[in-house]
Order: sequence, then C-alpha cells, then structure tokens
Amino acid sequence: MNGMFAELAIVGATFASVSAALATIGLLARDLFSKPDTSRPRLELAEPQPEGDLNRWFFRLVEESGTFMDMTTATAVVIGGGVLGLGLPLVMFENLLGAAGGLILGITLPIVYLSVLRWWRVGTMQKQMPQALQAVADAVRSGQTLSEACQLVSKEIKGPLGQEFAYAHQQLELGHAPVSVMNRMATRVPLTEFRVFATAVVVHRRAGGNLSLLTERMSHSARDRQDVRNHLMAVTSGSRLSAFGMVLGGIIAVAFLTWLEPDYVRAFLENPKGPWLLFIAFMLQVVGAIWVWRILKVNY
Repeated sequence: MNGMFAELAIVGATFASVSAALATIGLLARDLFSKPDTSRPRLELAEPQPEGDLNRWFFRLVEESGTFMDMTTATAVVIGGGVLGLGLPLVMFENLLGAAGGLILGITLPIVYLSVLRWWRVGTMQKQMPQALQAVADAVRSGQTLSEACQLVSKEIKGPLGQEFAYAHQQLELGHAPVSVMNRMATRVPLTEFRVFATAVVVHRRAGGNLSLLTERMSHSARDRQDVRNHLMAVTSGSRLSAFGMVLGGIIAVAFLTWLEPDYVRAFLENPKGPWLLFIAFMLQVVGAIWVWRILKVNY
C-alpha cells in the first residue's frame, strides 16, 4: 500500500513538474521574446494595486521591473518555477531534502531576476531623469502640450525612461486623463523626482500654474541629487569594496581549502558541531553584508 502511494506521488509530481515547465517556458517565450504591437497602443492603464502587503510588494516589483508580464503571468512563473524545482529532485533522485531546496530555489530565481531587472532599470532612469525633465520644461515653455512633450522626451531619451514617456504619449493621444496617466507612470517609475513631477502635473491640471518653471526647477534638483549620489558612491567605494572582498574572500578560502585539504573539510563536516558552525558563519556573513549595505544606503 505504501509503495502504491509512493508511485502515485511520483507520477503526480512528474505530471505537475512537466506541466509547470511547459507553462513557464510558454509564458516566458510569449512575454520576453514577443514584440509589443506599436501600431495599436493598448487602451488600458495599469491595474490597481491588490490588497495585502505581500501582494502589493510583488505588484510593485513586477511594475517597476518594466517587463511585459502582468502580475498574473509573473505569479504563474514563480509558482511554475517552484513546482519544477520541487518535482525534479523528487522524481529523479527521490530526495525530499533536495525537493525542499529545489522548491525554494525555483521560487527565488524569478524574484531575483525581477529584482535585478528593477535595480538596473531604476539606476538607468536616475541618470536620465534630469535630461528628461529639462526636455519637458523646454517643450512646455515653447507652447507644446503635455502629450507632445512626452513624445519629444521619448525621441530624445533612449532606454526605459524613454519607453515610459512614449507609452504616456500614446495614452494621452487616446484620450486618457493626464491625472490617470501620471499616476500610472508614478507606479512604474519609482523615483522621488518623477513623483514630484507627476504631482505637479496633477496640481497644474486642477489649479493652474507655471508648469515649465516648476519642471525646470525639478530638473535642476534632480541633477543636484544625481551629483550628490555620484559623490557618495565615490566616497564609499572603498568601504563597499572592502565588504565585498571580505564576503568573497571567505567563499574563496573555503573553496581553496576544500580543494587543498579535502580530508580536513570532510572531518569538519562529519563532526556534529561542524555543520552548525558553518551555518553560523554563513549567517554572520549575510548579516554583516546587510548591515554594511544599510549603513552605506542613504535616503535623501
């Protein structure tokens, strides 16, 4: 009886893993390799944020990463990666510990990919923001509309920020309210400078005012913030390199010792306290890296 249940569990895990793998590959191929239809712009704006702290965090991660995936597709990719990581070790090696590790790894990899993509995208937009705001100010001062200003920025600025302004131009041309378009852009462009600009546009549409002068001042402010950020990165480069060297040096030392004295490492791991000491050392490295990262991260 137990053998029959084990076979049914393996067959079910195999089916789920294969189905999840095919679904994940299909969704990734559709969303990452297909080109958006620029001849007919989308009519819908961004979907509202879901309820719950975890759901809102994942929604912001997907939006700020700039992918063509929506939240439903990204959730399916994460779940499919978890099922695939769970099923492969269980089916191929019948190892429950490996299945648990594969489940964690399969869920973590898509989230890490989106986080890295968001980090690169936000860093690129920070560098382009002063020039983009200055272009908007010049366009508005010359008498152009907000839609024409967004089109001008999309032509002058390449990269993720130019794509966001191009999408805003499309939505404004379709008749969407500037308030809705700016709120949507503020969700996908998580920068303080742009959120202030979006607020200024909303206030200007409701109460009036000199939008070009305010945008130009924000451009100067964004340029000053960028200079301060670059100065801070240059001043703290030695500390960041030292912390990175300490973490990387420990990993290289363990790998070199394993290659040079495998019997010593084997004896250490076979000792009842060895794995615990290794785990404690790893956690201390993680805590130290996070501590240094938090110290060097300055919000201004």
